[in-house]
Amino acid sequence: METGMSTACFFCRLYNEDAIRKMAELGIKDMELFFSALMEYKKPFTDEVRRICDGEGAHIRSVHALCTQFEPQLFSMHDRQREEALGIYRQVLDAAAELSAGIYVFHGPMNVKRAKTFHVNYGMAGERVSVLAEEAKQRGVKLAFENVHWCWYQQPGFAQQLLRHTESDNLYFTLDIKQAAQSGYEVADYLDDMGDRLAHIHVCDYKKDPQKGIIPCLPFDGEMDWAGMRKKLQGSGYKGRMMLEVYPGDYKTYGDLMKNYREVAAFFAD
Repeated sequence: METGMSTACFFCRLYNEDAIRKMAELGIKDMELFFSALMEYKKPFTDEVRRICDGEGAHIRSVHALCTQFEPQLFSMHDRQREEALGIYRQVLDAAAELSAGIYVFHGPMNVKRAKTFHVNYGMAGERVSVLAEEAKQRGVKLAFENVHWCWYQQPGFAQQLLRHTESDNLYFTLDIKQAAQSGYEVADYLDDMGDRLAHIHVCDYKKDPQKGIIPCLPFDGEMDWAGMRKKLQGSGYKGRMMLEVYPGDYKTYGDLMKNYREVAAFFAD
């Protein structure tokens, strides 16, 4: 399994273009670009990112939109909202294609109004996702729905239900370790749910605190069962990337970040 790093690791420390330069300087060649503003979906920003990557021999392997800007509205019943959101979605896909990123990490609708029983209209969801997945497919991009504790994919079972209701064969999934913990489920349960449609993994760790809840941290500094996860991934034949995505507050120096990155790469090396 190959390893990469997300610009999210540098959020509010560096702008994305500078984060890409910093990762390249540190020796990272495979990256995820977590967009942080609408202007980053367009030229000249994408041209600048392409220029930096070409000059450094680096590659943007996946992109992640700032989902709250438009992704929930892709499922709106209001035609104007949905069409406007679709226009932004296409900008993200065009940016991904221009940067040769093969994966779009997707959150989708938020679960803002908490209820005792969570319900998704899978018929409607599958119809909308089919359109989105086909739009991505036309640009050579995989649509990879991510498990997120405050969005639709908050619990295992969602992936299989959505697949049953989605006609497109371009629906995939992204596993996020800390989000699984924040949802209260085991990573293994999400791996089983995603099955052979698992395309991408966000690598991080977590600690459980009785007062503060789930506290994200660097891989191997928390409670994640890494050996169990590696065994399960090897058994499934997973060939996607292990993309390090930690919060800037999880490390002190870039030296600490790189030490952890190398540990992750060595642990998941084939």
